[in-house]
Amino acid sequence: MRLLFTTLQTYETDFYGRVGEELERRGHETAHIAVSRAATRLLRERGLEARCLMDELDEPDSYPDEVARIERAYPIPHIRDVYYADAIVEGQSEEWAVRRTVRHFRALERLVDELRPDVLVPEVGNETMRVVAHLIGLQRGIPVLFLLYTIFPDPLRLSVDTLHAPIVPPEEVRELSEAERRELEAFKTAFTERAKPIRDYRRSPVEWRRAKLFAGHLRRKRGEDRDNEYLRPWRLLRSNAAETLRGKAALPFYDELDPARSYVYFPLHVTDDYKIRKVIPHTVDQASLVEQVADALPPGYDVVLKEHPMSVGRNSLRLLRRLRTRANVRLVKPTTSTHDLIQGAAAVAVISSTVGLEALLYEKPVLTLGQPFYSGYGVTLDVDSFREIREKAPELLRFQPDPETIDRFLHAAMRACRPGAPVLVDRSQENAVRLAGSIEEAARAALADREPAPA
Repeated sequence: MRLLFTTLQTYETDFYGRVGEELERRGHETAHIAVSRAATRLLRERGLEARCLMDELDEPDSYPDEVARIERAYPIPHIRDVYYADAIVEGQSEEWAVRRTVRHFRALERLVDELRPDVLVPEVGNETMRVVAHLIGLQRGIPVLFLLYTIFPDPLRLSVDTLHAPIVPPEEVRELSEAERRELEAFKTAFTERAKPIRDYRRSPVEWRRAKLFAGHLRRKRGEDRDNEYLRPWRLLRSNAAETLRGKAALPFYDELDPARSYVYFPLHVTDDYKIRKVIPHTVDQASLVEQVADALPPGYDVVLKEHPMSVGRNSLRLLRRLRTRANVRLVKPTTSTHDLIQGAAAVAVISSTVGLEALLYEKPVLTLGQPFYSGYGVTLDVDSFREIREKAPELLRFQPDPETIDRFLHAAMRACRPGAPVLVDRSQENAVRLAGSIEEAARAALADREPAPA
């Protein structure tokens, strides 16, 4: 089996290089495509097959002809759909973005055809390289594995070909054996007693350790990675400084809970999250959704908001100010315990957050606005159109999910998950080995599903 990893640079490329090494130790072949020339070189020095995307970019004879070809060949409405969420194109002209995207398609098409992978593993994100690699995999009939993170003991949710799918087929939600019920109860007890977020809070972006990191970025940018668009040390430095100042300036916006008022807990997403920007872009205006839920609740109920652990200092003060314009909306400190907020809530409303899944452990009513992977099983109240919020928000306060159905769903979801975690969660060698094993199993299963049925 031959697997192809597509990555950007630095620790991401290094980590999936180690995953690839473990897969090769298990008897498979791997190849890597990276944006960074320095990261590519380091993989090659370890004996891995690696190509640098920047070395493969070329100019077509006709950009309009190439755009027309791409739009015919791939399941996209037009080429803008490929690049619009990539932060690199912000401030650039339409012509620049279109030409860059065409060059990405041409280079990645040639590389995929030359490397001939059986399975493609792109890291999740909005970057044009990741989107194009996904589309090429779909068009070539190559299984594309996405690595996603959940709350379960084996936390890896490995999705094939799509980032937007239910976690298990409905028929997997079945009656539990006594052993399965004990396994589920042990998980629920351990998770709720631990009462910790599944992702660590974002560390301060201004620390002494980052000086060395910045120097390394600057050295590579002046050298072999000078044309790496995703390596922007000065922009990173400015962003880090701004996030530190913004985090301090946000302190006056945080409220205390009013013990005399009931509330619906609404966790905020990271504003540039890949799923918000690319998969469910109709939910990108989170403030509007918060306002609609707040307006739909009866008197006596607040909406309590908390920022995502990874977005502390990254949300604009304008957004925080707008979120607090409704009298029945409270924004609590980002370090407030999610478990305490869930337990104290009358209900939970989410766009696509795993907090909704955590709320099911407490048998709380959950309203979903963005079709998360745990919606549609009868354990959540789901909104298909935002015009339904006005009716569904008060209905949520009366909704009582069936505890037995919740348990059956939770165990089905547990069974579907695998050991390991994506690079943004755990870069350790131990995780690389675990992840390689899960990718191996999932890749074999995906390829088996593609085999024609015997006559």
